[in-house]
Amino acid sequence: MSEQIHLRIGAEPWLPADTAKLDKVVNHYDVPLAGIIQQHRKYYLFECLDGHGSDSNLWAYAEISRSERREILRTRGAAEFQKLFTRILRSRSFTAAVAIDHGLEMAALVEHQRDRAPVKAATTAISLKADSVRAIDVLATC
Repeated sequence: MSEQIHLRIGAEPWLPADTAKLDKVVNHYDVPLAGIIQQHRKYYLFECLDGHGSDSNLWAYAEISRSERREILRTRGAAEFQKLFTRILRSRSFTAAVAIDHGLEMAALVEHQRDRAPVKAATTAISLKADSVRAIDVLATC
């Protein structure tokens, strides 16, 4: 399992592409903040890692197995879900994305980093991607 989710720039983070279906919301505050998405017959866990309630926020998407989906659906309580989500993110590569005003703007692959907090790993991956984009913009103006 290492398939990364397909995202569309401008899409809402909880429905990140036209091919994605919201399967289950497990945390909601004005908008879905965490849950399960189905895309191309695969399941992906999603969560707003940072910035909920702000105009810009950081999201994570990780492919999950059917048994992990069942485990998530059986989980009760925010603390238990958070532990499970963190364990899943630390066990594999995942996609990090930045959204501004509920629209996805940029995404980056976060390589498997068992020893780093998911939010730190995602922030680093997005920062490196943004630096690359800025470097390309500079080269294009030369």
